[in-house]
Amino acid sequence: MTMAPCETIPDAARLWAIRVSDPAFGDWDGLTDWMEADPDHLAAYNAAIDDDRWSSDLFGAGQPVHAAPAATPAPERALRAERSGWLRGVWAGAIAASLLLLAGTGAWYATRPSAIEDVATAPGEQRTIDIADGSQIRLNGSTRVRFDRATPREIALIQGEALFIVRHDDARPFTVSIGDSRLVDLGTVFNVARADGRLDVAVAKGAVVYRTGQDDIRLNAGEGLSQAAPGAVTVLQRVDPAGIGSWQSGVLTYADADLGQVGRDLARNLGLQLDVDPAIAKLRFTGSLTITGKPAVILARIQPLLGVSIVHQGKRWRMVAVHGPIS
Repeated sequence: MTMAPCETIPDAARLWAIRVSDPAFGDWDGLTDWMEADPDHLAAYNAAIDDDRWSSDLFGAGQPVHAAPAATPAPERALRAERSGWLRGVWAGAIAASLLLLAGTGAWYATRPSAIEDVATAPGEQRTIDIADGSQIRLNGSTRVRFDRATPREIALIQGEALFIVRHDDARPFTVSIGDSRLVDLGTVFNVARADGRLDVAVAKGAVVYRTGQDDIRLNAGEGLSQAAPGAVTVLQRVDPAGIGSWQSGVLTYADADLGQVGRDLARNLGLQLDVDPAIAKLRFTGSLTITGKPAVILARIQPLLGVSIVHQGKRWRMVAVHGPIS
């Protein structure tokens, strides 16, 4: 699609959203070309969805349409074709019915049968999902959740981190599945992080029950648990309720956390790849880290607070002891 001289980028993004909603849509190469032509195009396409609350009303009257994944320049035709096919799979699976744009209101509506949906955020991106019952899910970067629109109070956290603000209902318990285990709310605000097999849960308000198929573990406000891997020993710990979910405001707060966890959180929130040298991964940190600004500046600023060096190695970053990597 070629943008007319008088057509703005937001207008073009809305037109693409309308065209992609058509089940007969086939111009995936054209969409890929448009996405790659200007970094502002991706943001505009996502805004065209978010303006009408497609992604925030996932479980209310509206139905979800996935935001476009980030596109990077790919001059090689083969790579472009591969990406185009990938985009086709993502969007074709997410858009199962035509959308109606109501003139004068800009409101979007979709009618689709119940189906399993994935909602994901890019590294460094945050997104909020409002559920019709008044509950809310706030996704941190590099996070993916899965659900069935017919049972919106049953959520699977596939990876990443999310803060759950739940309206309790005895008749319909709100559950979060993590692999073979589940968290069941008891009127709750709680944070869950899942990465590389590790699980961290922290409760800010109310209580949750952690069910593994063996003994249930109840976590009240100010309590949390960690598991290094599925089936590993569950470690219970005290947490500061005020610091739970502080990542939403650009602050990471810790009470006797290991640097491995700090590294995972930094990677998720800053949208970069960060490895922690195993020799320092178990060192402890208590305090707060401000993570607003450019990633390189943030990492340079927090090095002395953590007592480490954070060095750039190719496309990755690495947290090491101040005197350099330890072999």
